Order: sequence, then structure tokens, then C-alpha cells
Amino acid sequence: MGRTLAQWLSYLLHPVVYPILGTLIILEALPYYVNSRLTILSLALVFTGTYIFPVAISFLFYRIQLISSLEMKEARDRRWPYLVGAICYYFTASFLGQLGLPKDLKLFLLGSASIIIIHLFMFRFSKPSAHMAGIGGFTGLLLSESLKYHIGFLPLLALCFLLAGFLGSARLKLQAHSPGELATGYFSGIIIISLSLLLG
Repeated sequence: MGRTLAQWLSYLLHPVVYPILGTLIILEALPYYVNSRLTILSLALVFTGTYIFPVAISFLFYRIQLISSLEMKEARDRRWPYLVGAICYYFTASFLGQLGLPKDLKLFLLGSASIIIIHLFMFRFSKPSAHMAGIGGFTGLLLSESLKYHIGFLPLLALCFLLAGFLGSARLKLQAHSPGELATGYFSGIIIISLSLLLG
């Protein structure tokens, strides 16, 4: 795999895409009825709460030199943005929970916040891959919901496993993580999201 392809895969499969994809799966593919206006509102809220706010605050942290790079290659640069991200996810989940939306949406976002917090504590000795945690968490969503609702997500799951392999290779090519950090991110995503949805 060339470096350019590895960079493109890292951009396309960035962790910020999965809250939106997860919201779409929960509101459109599961056996709930949510009208189109509420679906659009939910997507807008999730996009704002899990992308716009965290990214804007990360830019602010960079401007005031609280972090040294927006790419956050060093674990120390991820601490404050991760903390803010977890808080944004938590409040987004809490707000959506008051709109009468499926409980699974709130559980999915709270599980995502939990992953961020756990990784935050791990930064003392490791740098778990956020990219792999993202695709792992989305895979965990598909796995758990297919078990709960007996929905055939097998083609999507197969695609997720395939993309996870390519993404892991891309992150190694870019020397962004060690194999252990990739595995930690991936399996923490799968396990935490699955448990959040199955036990919540």
C-alpha cells in the first residue's frame, strides 16, 4: 500500500464519520418508526455535537498552544481534545435521549464517550488508535443490533471487517501506531459498544 492511499483511507475512515453512520443505522435500519423531520434533526444534532463542537474547540486549543498539532500524533496532544470530545458526546446523547428517540441511539453515543474516556486514561502508557476504535465501534453496533433485532447485517459486517484490515494497514504504513495500539483501539471499540447496546 502506497503512502498516498494510506492517507486517503485515513481521511475517508476518520473516527468522526461513525456517529453519523451509527445514527443512520439506528434510525433507518432498526424496527423503529422515526419521522423524517426528526431523523434530519437528529443527524444535525449528532453532527454538531460530535464533529463541529469538538473540531472547533481543538482549533482553539491549537491557537492558544494547548496542543502542538491538529493531527495530534503525540498522546499528550490528545488529552484535552479527548476530554472535550467525551463531554460533547455525553451531552449530545443526553439531549437526544429527551427527544423520544430510540434508546439505542443514546446508548451508542454514551458507549462512544466511554471509549474516549478509557483511551484518555491509557495515554499514560499507550496511544490506542482512534481510527480503529471508530470502525470497531461501528462494527460493534452492527453486531449487537443484529443479535437484538435479528437483522441481517452480514454484508455490512463483512465490509467493515475488510475495511478494518485496510485501515489498520494504512495506519501502520503511516507509522501512526504500533500493531498493539491498533488492536487495542479496534477491540475496545467492538467490546464497549456491543456491551453498551446489549446490556443497556
